[in-house]
Amino acid sequence: MKSYLDAAAAIPMRKEALQAYLETAEQAYGNTQSLHDAGTEAANYVDSCRRILGNLLDARPEGFYFAGSASEGNQLAIRSLLKGRPEHCRKIISTSLEHASVLAVLHELEKEGYVVEYLPVDEFGNLNRKAFEHAVDEQTALVIMQLVNSEMGVIQDVAYCAEYAKRYNVPLHSDMVQGLGKIPVNLSDSGVASAVFSAHKIGGPKSVGIAYMDPGIHWQSVYEGTVHQNGFRAGTIDVPGIVSATIAVKSAVAEQPENFRTAVKLQSFLLERLPAGVVPAGKPSEKSPFIQGLLLPHVEGQWMMLECNRHQIAISTGTACKIGAGEAMSAMLAMGLESDVARKFIRISFHHGTTEKDLLNFLDVVNNTLRPKEPVY
Repeated sequence: MKSYLDAAAAIPMRKEALQAYLETAEQAYGNTQSLHDAGTEAANYVDSCRRILGNLLDARPEGFYFAGSASEGNQLAIRSLLKGRPEHCRKIISTSLEHASVLAVLHELEKEGYVVEYLPVDEFGNLNRKAFEHAVDEQTALVIMQLVNSEMGVIQDVAYCAEYAKRYNVPLHSDMVQGLGKIPVNLSDSGVASAVFSAHKIGGPKSVGIAYMDPGIHWQSVYEGTVHQNGFRAGTIDVPGIVSATIAVKSAVAEQPENFRTAVKLQSFLLERLPAGVVPAGKPSEKSPFIQGLLLPHVEGQWMMLECNRHQIAISTGTACKIGAGEAMSAMLAMGLESDVARKFIRISFHHGTTEKDLLNFLDVVNNTLRPKEPVY
């Protein structure tokens, strides 16, 4: 691939994360539930990872759990918190800007009798605070608020939402996948009851989701009889994957300040060179510079994605988990755009290896595609 601009979907594994995986697979092959020494050694590896994650993200180590993906982590965290809530609390507060995995479980919960209130956002994707404060009350079971939107990169003030929700003893769950390694993430300061991260977004392996459940918050296992990970998730723990993911988190957190400064420069470089008619989604000063949502003037996003791919440039039309299901449509509509405009949406996203040359390659394709063709006589 000549230019990879779909970092919000996945990035290449870091060498240090890959090496950690191989070494752990050789050395810690035991089942963490086994009572012999090999099992204990494997369990010790996982405990060490929890302590490292706790130090990196300012949280209690015993609150970290591991799933097969961030999508699964979102499902488990949300349902585990809800099972621990009083029976009369049947209202959930969120927005339409959430990740597909969250929207999917919200739709399921609506069928199960929960009332989900999708709060309004402005044209930049920012939460309407008055609507939020009006919505949260004693009947609220849970607030769900994504830290960084997957399509436009808008950053929500999760700490404010969590602090306000605590007035009513309401827990808050946050999908922080697109925030880790991009903006500062401090779980204690955020005040969340639960949060979810993804390893493969920061150079770790796929199939490892990291979930945090505040040990001070009551939750119940989704699966009765599950003994693994205090009942959070059934199944044997992937020790090499967890170690590899932890090493990736360590590298991403260490690089975050410098990578952010680089992403801001890349964002400015891109916006200064956008062809006429291409409109950036979101307010640059209030969003993650790593994610650039763009609205095209007269070309559908799907067509532009294919044209870029033909030139070996990887972009997307929204989060990879929603391909075939409208991509960024729900977020665009929530921000007040018409459906025909939303279909002209594309997303490019950066990681630590993105360069200005990558953006120039992308802009060449966009310019050539949007340029009026000479009539043929």
